[in-house]
Amino acid sequence: MIADKNLKSGLLPITCPVCSKKFLPSDHTTMPFCSDRCQKIDLGRWLDEGYGLPVEGQEDFEGPSDAREEA
Repeated sequence: MIADKNLKSGLLPITCPVCSKKFLPSDHTTMPFCSDRCQKIDLGRWLDEGYGLPVEGQEDFEGPSDAREEA
């Protein structure tokens, strides 16, 4: 509980997900990144499709069209 309170108040250092630098959240406005540069790098990775979300296969998907075909 105390660790959660300290983390929210910015008293505990966290690690930047891009460069792995430790920093105090209270000192930065670019949370969860340590800098504007790291924030932009992360955005670029999403836009270049360097990151992605898992997608279910077509055989696993039961959408509205499947229900219409059976009727």
